Amino acid sequence: MSTASILGIDFGTTNTSAAFFDKAGKLRLVPVTDKSFTLPSVVWFHAADKSIVGHAARRQIIDDPRHTVFGAKRFLGRRFQSEYVTQHKDKYAFELVEAPDGYTAVTMYGKQTSLTDVAHLIIKQILTLANHAAGEPFRECVLTVPAHASIRQREAVRQAAEQAGLQVRAIVNEPTAAALYYANLRNPEQTVMVFDLGGGTFDATLLAVQNRVVKVLATGGDAFLGGANFDERVVEMLVEDFQRKHGIDLRGNKVVMQRLVFAAESAKMSLSQRDATVMRVPCIAQKDGAFIDFDYTLTRKQLEEMVFQLIERTASACDDVLERAKLKADQIDELVLVGGQTRMPAIRERFSHFKRLSSEKEVHPELGVCVGAAILGRNLARGIAGLADVVPMPISVMVPGGAQHEVIPANTPVPATKSISMELPLIPGPISLALFESLDATTVDRELLGTVRVDLDWRTTHKGPTTLEVRMGQDFVLSAALVSPQGHRHALPITDLRAPKRAVS
Repeated sequence: MSTASILGIDFGTTNTSAAFFDKAGKLRLVPVTDKSFTLPSVVWFHAADKSIVGHAARRQIIDDPRHTVFGAKRFLGRRFQSEYVTQHKDKYAFELVEAPDGYTAVTMYGKQTSLTDVAHLIIKQILTLANHAAGEPFRECVLTVPAHASIRQREAVRQAAEQAGLQVRAIVNEPTAAALYYANLRNPEQTVMVFDLGGGTFDATLLAVQNRVVKVLATGGDAFLGGANFDERVVEMLVEDFQRKHGIDLRGNKVVMQRLVFAAESAKMSLSQRDATVMRVPCIAQKDGAFIDFDYTLTRKQLEEMVFQLIERTASACDDVLERAKLKADQIDELVLVGGQTRMPAIRERFSHFKRLSSEKEVHPELGVCVGAAILGRNLARGIAGLADVVPMPISVMVPGGAQHEVIPANTPVPATKSISMELPLIPGPISLALFESLDATTVDRELLGTVRVDLDWRTTHKGPTTLEVRMGQDFVLSAALVSPQGHRHALPITDLRAPKRAVS
């Protein structure tokens, strides 16, 4: 394979897919089975260091849920003590634990495995399939992440791909990748909003598309909303109904709850095509010495009532993005729908006020993102990018004493170089400045990205207000430098940027 071939990988919460352009310049989706181009992002450990990935692993969610890891992307790059992990870790039958670095890991047969290693197993499997489809091995890739992925989460996915032997040429936001696919298909000159509701996150990104070049105008969404939340609403209702009928609370049994989640997901998908579906889960509990089967008929109307508030959360996020860009829905040429959850008819009905909604034939909900990544890979091989992205979350600095300064605001176009002027305290020895990112300017739970060390020699040689210059590259990689009042510039390494740290609070 020539060096121009770059694999596009969409590592998803529910499914992972990949695409590439072959030597003849033809787009190729990586087949997973004879009938599918999506690999379930599921790993079944049948021993501490032996695992199976994909469809065979997904079947083990029912048979061996304690050793079957799914939805790992939702916890990847998150601190174990974070509010999100605290709220959700007990909903899974497999055991989530705190790793020595403070981040979330799983325990299998007494052995701790990082979620980066779990992600590596999934990416390695899709790479193996891609190599087989291409006939030769890939060396480089483009990865996609949610628009609101933190730098930690981006780095965790990057490390997983590197462990699989891939050089990561770029990390691109999922809605931006979908817009690249859209632009490549239709070559429009339009303003579009990509509505990306996947298994774990929701992103709403406003983009200007012109001559197949995508420029991000504003991005927003909900980092804690995805298809899994829709499943949870169904499970909550089922558990309450079962308790009313049989007097048994199923919430304390993680294995049973996971079986119900699996059944809820299947029912939800079925109700996108029909008005009602029968849910059956055998031997879900015992009473008076006999097993009780779970049997429930769920209607589309019931489902829509249960998830109404979740759909409204997506609508509110879209309104926020439009407001930031000073645009209204009737000024948007098309709402591009990606992510498996957008197959739900109620979502299309809720957003029917937009001029046009993309169809599945135009932009495939599950495969559009990986195709966009492949297009970016082809562009990079040709020496062009074809997109202009923005910073998803603000980057700030904290100086000794606790003073905080926002350096790079959210929605700043990348690459970006911003600076602030500050008085460094006259204390003996070196001082450290902490760089962190947060979902908004008011959040208390901030993710530490790394520290920059200012030596005493600098402060004694260059007196007066010092300028800290922070640069975020096209690939969301940070760099920092000090600038003296006399114009002397000194690049500073950001220490421990790739090694997870505990949060600044």
